[in-house]
Formats: sequence, structure tokens, C-alpha cells
Amino acid sequence: MNEHVHKEMFEMEPSTLIILYELILKDLSDGQTEKRYRFHGGENGYNKSIKYGYPTLGSQGNFEYFYVPCRAEGFDYSVDGLPRPTITFDNTDSFFSLKTRYFKDFIGYELIRIKTFVKFLHGSNFPNNVNPYGSPTEASFPYEEYVINTKVIENSEIISFELNSKLEKEGGIVPARKIVYNVCQWKYRSEYGCGYQGGPKTDKDGNPLTHTNSFSSISEWSSQTTYSKGTAVKIGSSAAKYQYYVCQQNGTTTHPEDDKVRWAQDICPKNIAGCRARFQEGDDNGLPFGGFPGSWPQ
Repeated sequence: MNEHVHKEMFEMEPSTLIILYELILKDLSDGQTEKRYRFHGGENGYNKSIKYGYPTLGSQGNFEYFYVPCRAEGFDYSVDGLPRPTITFDNTDSFFSLKTRYFKDFIGYELIRIKTFVKFLHGSNFPNNVNPYGSPTEASFPYEEYVINTKVIENSEIISFELNSKLEKEGGIVPARKIVYNVCQWKYRSEYGCGYQGGPKTDKDGNPLTHTNSFSSISEWSSQTTYSKGTAVKIGSSAAKYQYYVCQQNGTTTHPEDDKVRWAQDICPKNIAGCRARFQEGDDNGLPFGGFPGSWPQ
């Protein structure tokens, strides 16, 4: 939680709590991937728009949250499980009925709930563009993210939706990664998980590859070059996508991807032995192996 918000919570007379919402609309006809509909319900009797931004992006006060009569409840957590709050809108002008026809009752769309204090609103919300509380920055509680689960009520007066937490996934698998004993699930040479950025070590079967040139001197394969045994080359458009090969015969001019006899590709066999070949055994940081060796049945 933001330290400014935490401090304000324990003040003898904290400023008024403000709640903002963002409904993320999709399936737009103009080709946009999404559009955020920003609003607040006027819980404290305030029926004008509120300007608020994302402090982490340096956009203080850049977004306008319009007043839309609504009532939201049921956000409290309990030992019985995750909350399933509801949000109810005024529908006397049929505005939301028309929107739900186009946006499929909003089912599956995201709703973000933002809680903050008046003290942390940008100065543009006050007379003379000055926040009387003199807060130096915008701040808020951690954003709460929900998904619209179902439309509960719709009539000429109101329309109501049930929300559920993004953590509540019907049919989801926990953990998301499958627990496999001796199979690494990381992408080889990826920045996250594996992280290996050295020279060729083994082929797909774990057979060692020996190259005579250092990793820093490995150049891209060229059709104008004749390669000798032990020379390593790379193929790809960028460092993150390079594939490495080691020449197996002197006088080789063929392309590594077309000649599996004269070239051996550097491929991790995805087992502990392959990981150990690339990372020195005994390293204080251990092996970044993406499997679960401890799950082997006893």
C-alpha cells in the first residue's frame, strides 16, 4: 500500500474517501482493442466529473471520471471466500440497456475499482487549481480488478451486474505450471526462467558440443565462408532469437539449417543434465532448472 495512503488512514480526521471505476470495453467497431469508460458514482453527493491519473506513469489528473449514478456493494472480504460484489446503474434513460446490446451484456469485461482520498486528488479538481490539503502527489489504495460475471437485473429503472475477482477462474488449474519431475519448462535462452547466454553446450540428446571460437567471437553464418570442424556460428535476427550451430566437418559450406550431418545445433535436452552442462555445478545460486526434481515418487 502507498505510504501516503497508509498515513492518511490513521489520521484523526482523514479526508473524504473517493471511489472511481474503469469499465474496459472491447469488441469496438473502430478497430481499437479496448476503450476505458471512466466514471464515479457520487457516493459522497459529488455529481461533477473528477480528474485523476496514474501517478506511476506521470499522468496526474489526465483522465476524467464522469458522474454516473450507480451503487456498488459487497466488496468486503470474508473467510468464506472471495467477494462477489454487485454494481447497479440508473437505467431510466435506457443508456446501459443500449450499451449491453452492443457489448454482449458486458460479460467477461473488466471493471477496475480505485479508492483514494480527496487529499490525493489533483489540484485541477479544486477552485484556483489548488488542493486545499496541499498533497504533493496523487495516491490510491491498490487497484481492485474484477470481471463482470453476469447481468442480474435489467428493467426500465435499473440494471445490475454481478462481479467476481480475476483470481476466481472456473476450470482454472493451480498451479498453472504442470509439476513434472525431469523436464524443464523454460524456453531455452529466454531472459526469464532460463537466462543462459553462453556458448553451445549440447545437442538435443545431451551429447557435448565442443567449439574452438569463444562465445564473444561467434559470428553469423555466411555463404561466403568455408568452415572448419569446431567452429560455432549463429543464425537469427536478434540476440534473443539466435540459434547456435557447431561445424562437424572441415571444409563445410552448407547452411546449418539444411545440413544436419555437417552441423550440430545447440539445443538444451530440457533435463537436469542439460541444465548442469550450461551452469557450473556448485554455483551458490543453484540451477535455474524449470522442472520439479523433488516431485519424483519415492
